[in-house]
Amino acid sequence: MKKLFFLFLSQLIFINFSAFSQTLTRIKKEGELRVCTSAGYAPFEVKSSSGEWVGFDIKMFELFSKVLNVKLNMLDIRWEGVFPALLAMKCDFITGGMSVTKEREKVINFSDPIYKSGNSLVVSMKAKDKYKVLSDLDKVGVKIAVKTGNTADFFLKKVLKHAKILRFDTNADLITAVLENRTDAFAQDSIFSMMASSEHKGKLYILKDKLNYEDLAVGIRKKDTALLKEFNNFLGEWKKNGGYDKAVHYYLESDDWRAELKHE
Repeated sequence: MKKLFFLFLSQLIFINFSAFSQTLTRIKKEGELRVCTSAGYAPFEVKSSSGEWVGFDIKMFELFSKVLNVKLNMLDIRWEGVFPALLAMKCDFITGGMSVTKEREKVINFSDPIYKSGNSLVVSMKAKDKYKVLSDLDKVGVKIAVKTGNTADFFLKKVLKHAKILRFDTNADLITAVLENRTDAFAQDSIFSMMASSEHKGKLYILKDKLNYEDLAVGIRKKDTALLKEFNNFLGEWKKNGGYDKAVHYYLESDDWRAELKHE
């Protein structure tokens, strides 16, 4: 009886392990890693003038693909569609400077953090003396732009009492909304906010206090534990060998990466 029980248990473990490793096996067999994201979230993922992918996440997944010995296939879709795409098996990972939240953790698993960031508020340089903290913006008649589905959207929806939230599809729309005075501010990841301020020197001002602090990570289906372990091992090694720090400096702490946008 004991032998039968342990035989059954070993078969059950094998079946579960096979299910968990199925995606990793398929990726290696097909020779392709599929990653869904929404282009235009510089410096994490954006397309050059010739249509080539550029950014921190792109470099990271290119290196991970080499570890797996497969080619990388980046799929560009609207941000609100990345989670359904992952769950529908259209891609193996989702990424996009994505914040780890409890709500998202109910649906997917996250990798180890790839960066620690947060959301900032950005206003017109002309309004920097008028708006210094979030409470200054939370007034009737004030409009704040957010990207639909972004964590800044969720955060402001919970805390604002008077200001109106206007939702846009792209990060470029957020900048345009403020520069054209259609909104009083926009809220987005601090890295993007710094990049936008640098790109539009003298026109945008970042409020000193961040809205919140968050870990950024990549997302994966809950069943794909073998693939997640493989990625986390890669990430740990990348950080250990110094490649991660170089990528952070190049893409997230400087404008050096912009040269890649002009490559034909």
